[in-house]
Amino acid sequence: MNFEKAVNAIKLTSFVPLLALTIPLTANADEPVTEEQAEIETEVGLWSDHEYRDLILSTEPAQSSNAAPRTRALTGIEYEHIDNENQPNEELLHYIYADGFTRVTDNFSMGYVFKEIHHSRGGESTGLSNYSELIPSFYWRQNDNVAYNLMLSYEKTIGEWHYDKYMAKPGVDLSFGRHFLHLSAELGYKDERQGPGSRGAFIESEPLYLYRLDNGINIGAKVIYVEEHNDFNYVEFAVKPLVQFNFDNGNYLELRYERGTLDMGSDPSNRDHYDYDVYALYTDLPINEHFSFLADIQVKDRHADTAPWTGDQLVWFSKVGIVWKF
Repeated sequence: MNFEKAVNAIKLTSFVPLLALTIPLTANADEPVTEEQAEIETEVGLWSDHEYRDLILSTEPAQSSNAAPRTRALTGIEYEHIDNENQPNEELLHYIYADGFTRVTDNFSMGYVFKEIHHSRGGESTGLSNYSELIPSFYWRQNDNVAYNLMLSYEKTIGEWHYDKYMAKPGVDLSFGRHFLHLSAELGYKDERQGPGSRGAFIESEPLYLYRLDNGINIGAKVIYVEEHNDFNYVEFAVKPLVQFNFDNGNYLELRYERGTLDMGSDPSNRDHYDYDVYALYTDLPINEHFSFLADIQVKDRHADTAPWTGDQLVWFSKVGIVWKF
């Protein structure tokens, strides 16, 4: 598949989630249960998508200590088109071979991401990079209301971009009735292999609050803070309200809006500043017991305050693929 064909394929599949949500998948729907049975037979868990950095509150069957390891991973394509006001447009095409995790025990799972990234500027290819990440994760449940988790990560990219990234992310999940709160802090170090200024520490925090309504609907918000210490001295802050829909036929839909600010630049008196808005739709549609269709579609509108190098930016983002579960 060449670059142009892949882009066209993603543009077509971007309309599939809206159509598929209107078609009941009753053949794959679980048997209905009462609220009392659900409280006994299921537990509320947090599914962490390593690549999208999204947290999804889901209800999963309780697992016994003798349960077989479970694997969930995405294989697909990600496309991003960046319209720059003052510079040539850019395109990023990701071939995602595997992005997921395998549950080894009740307390340990191994996450992994393997993909190939193609980059073009002004319609001309500027090269590609091979991306790989390993994510050992640990999970401990203290009681029905409190659980702890620790995610470690080593990320490496070779090619047009060449860097190593190390990360540790401790977190805690608090669940009280219909209220759910996830707190975490991502601490790490990134080395871009381009001299002293290209390496430095970073911190990221994304607390998430969700309130569970009736009929499979969750509402909530996430607050995002990111700070990187390198040549860019990158600082980002955003608020992301969201609503999640869990349909009886197994379909999942999430609608998100994000409002944030972004500052970067090594000179404190001459930093680039953006205010941005993001409108996003995320859906996961079951095909059968082992496969589902996933789509993440976003429009990002970035307004430059002091007319930096790129000027205003309009970003079109789409990720589609098949999630396989065994």
